[in-house]
Amino acid sequence: MIEGQDLYDPERPLDWFEEIYRKAAGDMGVIPWGSGAPNPNLVVWCEREGRPRQGERVLVVGCGLGDDAEYLASRGATVTAFDLSGTAIGWCQKRWAGSPVKYVHANLLEADWGDGFDLVMEIYTLQAMPPQIRAEAFGKLAAAVAGELLVICRGRDEEEDAGGLPWKLTKAELEAGLAELELAAFEDFEDAVKKGTRRFRGVWKRR
Repeated sequence: MIEGQDLYDPERPLDWFEEIYRKAAGDMGVIPWGSGAPNPNLVVWCEREGRPRQGERVLVVGCGLGDDAEYLASRGATVTAFDLSGTAIGWCQKRWAGSPVKYVHANLLEADWGDGFDLVMEIYTLQAMPPQIRAEAFGKLAAAVAGELLVICRGRDEEEDAGGLPWKLTKAELEAGLAELELAAFEDFEDAVKKGTRRFRGVWKRR
C-alpha cells in the first residue's frame, strides 16, 4: 500500500496526488482508496436522498479512479469528473472506455466551470490539502456550485488537534470556508467501514 503521508512534501503540498498514481504503475490495489467500488458514504446519501436526479449535471472533485463518477452516471446524472493527477485521468479513460462520464485533467485552484453544476461532489479532497491551500479551495468549490454541494470529510471538535494528512476538519471551518453558500444539512457520524473514523457529511446550497 502506498501512503500519501510518505509522499507528502510541505514545499510542494499537492504533488503527492500525481506521485501516488505514478508509483502505483497501474496496480489499483496499492492505492489506499482503490477499492474498486464507489464510496459507501456517498452511496448511503444518494440512496437515501434519491440523488442525483435524472439528468442532473454533476461535478466530481478529485475523481481518482472514477468509481464515484461512474456510480453517479449509472443513476442518471450527466457527470464531469476531474483530478489534479493526469495519470489518474488517463487511468480512468482506459478503465472506463466508452463511459458517458467526461474525465478532465484539471486543478481545482485554477479551473473555471462557467455557470456551475446542479450538484458538486467533494469527498476526501479538502482534507488532503494543508490549511493555506484549503482556504483558496473553498472559494473555488463554491464557485462551481449552481445548485448544491455535498462535502464528506474527516471531522473533529474545535479543541481537537487536526493531526496530519489527511487533516480533520471542524464544522466551523467548513461553514466559514463555504460562507457564500447556505448549509442545508449536516451529519456527524462514524464511518461504517473504517471503524473509529469520524466523518462529516454536509450539504450546502446556492443562496
